[in-house]
Amino acid sequence: MAERKMQITADNEARRGHYSNLALISHRKEEFVLDFLFLDPQTQTPQEGQAILVSRVVLNPGHMKRLYQAIGENIQRYEKNFGTIVLPANLT
Repeated sequence: MAERKMQITADNEARRGHYSNLALISHRKEEFVLDFLFLDPQTQTPQEGQAILVSRVVLNPGHMKRLYQAIGENIQRYEKNFGTIVLPANLT
């Protein structure tokens, strides 16, 4: 596949990004919905079910599949450079 060059612009708020420590994924035939949430560990527990929606991304199935592949490739490169990512047993 030929490499594309693209110039991306963003305002300061978008460049700052958003922190998320929880994600939910849902889908229907036409789209996938990725909800990125923040659960404050000092004031809430997952059992309380209270989280703040940080961002929602809606993707068509083709884009979702490409994102899935890109995430896998990036995790492989990360682990090659920095070591295996170990998940706690209760979060897998």
